Amino acid sequence: MRIQLISALVFIQLAALLLCGSAWAVDYPLSITDTAGREVAFPMPVERVIVLSSDAAEAVVMLGAADKVVGVSDTVQKKGYYFPELSKKQSIGKWNAPDYEMIGEIAKGGEENITPDILVIGYSYPDKPYGIFGVEKGLAPFKDIRAVALEFTKPENMTREIETLGQILGKEAEAQDYINWYNEKRSAVEQAVNGLNKPKVYAEWSSTAELSTLGAGSGFDQVLSVANGYNIAKKLGDAYPKVGWEWVITQNPEVILKRQTQSSDQTQIGWAAGPSSDTVKLQAAQNELLARSGASGISAVKADRVYVMDWDVLNGLDQVVGITYLAKLLHPEVDLDPVSVHKEYLQRLGLEYPKERTFVYPELASAI
Repeated sequence: MRIQLISALVFIQLAALLLCGSAWAVDYPLSITDTAGREVAFPMPVERVIVLSSDAAEAVVMLGAADKVVGVSDTVQKKGYYFPELSKKQSIGKWNAPDYEMIGEIAKGGEENITPDILVIGYSYPDKPYGIFGVEKGLAPFKDIRAVALEFTKPENMTREIETLGQILGKEAEAQDYINWYNEKRSAVEQAVNGLNKPKVYAEWSSTAELSTLGAGSGFDQVLSVANGYNIAKKLGDAYPKVGWEWVITQNPEVILKRQTQSSDQTQIGWAAGPSSDTVKLQAAQNELLARSGASGISAVKADRVYVMDWDVLNGLDQVVGITYLAKLLHPEVDLDPVSVHKEYLQRLGLEYPKERTFVYPELASAI
């Protein structure tokens, strides 16, 4: 009787496993709709992937499909800390000017015909030559190379894009696991800032030739909304509007964020905590803004709320990390620990949180 009972239990467990597996079963041809609204059909499972952006590369790695990557853009090669293995893969040129002939050679793999198990992941950007329609045109001479637009830059699309990528790569369970974690962290931010006043924020994307900020339609505008801030450029009618400093003064933002790239040492992320050559450069970037005519009268300057921020954590799958940093920056009183969320995220990529590094300058109290 005991043997029969054990056998019955084993049978039930096996049946449960089979049922779970069938929930993720995919029938081919598989058809998906990408972020550009294009319907793309896959006649067979994808075994080879080319990523044109570091955000796409991060997503592929997060879903445990790094072994499928056969080609990467320059932005992926430069991020040695995030992609120690992918950075060694075959280069296909710049993210905004890919070498289509090289992609074609990779796809052929030394054969005359291309096996339709290869995928190119890029941005949508329908009005840009390097957007998905430009990529589609560049790949036109090569039959059987699929290209999809999956950006991983806007909160409104994040879970859907991860789910879609999971379908394409046969990593549905891994995609759902990440989505559950992402939703948990995002909900924690939304609950923490719910009902608080929204500070007016000016985000400076560039200040080289002329000032540019981030308006409605940008990923940042959506990120800021989740973190409960008000974007003063929201009504300018462009995702990347040009503005004058006088306009910033009249808007009187309560918080100012300056975009800054990471240090030149791409074997690490963020910047070396101070005192360091990195913090000297960050202080110089902050001082340049503080020295502008009329800056002393702006609320953000008066309250010492001018920050330089690592923009990498505001894009890609680690965007929820950036949202948590931003929420803590805008609302210092909330019970959020961005460093803890950052550590969890990096652990999911198989990476350790770097010691003595910073992602916001001046550093937040919880990040010290």
